Amino acid sequence: MRGTERKKPNSVEQAALAFQQDRTRARVADLLTEINKDAGVRAHRPLVLQTCYRALEMCATSGKTFNEAAIQIREQNRLTGRAIPKRSVGSTLLLKGLEADVAVILDADGLNARNPYVAMTRGSKRLIVCSRNHTLSPAW
Repeated sequence: MRGTERKKPNSVEQAALAFQQDRTRARVADLLTEINKDAGVRAHRPLVLQTCYRALEMCATSGKTFNEAAIQIREQNRLTGRAIPKRSVGSTLLLKGLEADVAVILDADGLNARNPYVAMTRGSKRLIVCSRNHTLSPAW
């Protein structure tokens, strides 16, 4: 910002500087986009990132606050559900509310008290339970 840099700012730094000078939701979206393009960056929760983009876009077009837009999008997602890929891997709590033809539970002995019900009700046609023992004896 002072102009004393030794090398030219990269695209992420340029987006950050633009946001610093113009603190708008459009600049936030630009900054998130540039960060996401960076080779060493991976979104661990792409749905959350996509929801942020949608909320920022809604703020720009409707005049809502970011919080109001995020809540509206969350409620829309609850009504429409989210698409589950053909194969999905995740914790029982991340897959809560989703259903697949087949569910595979790995390390069933290691599940805590909150997870067995959710894990066992994900498969609509088939459930495969992988365990070290033939009989499950959880500590809960």
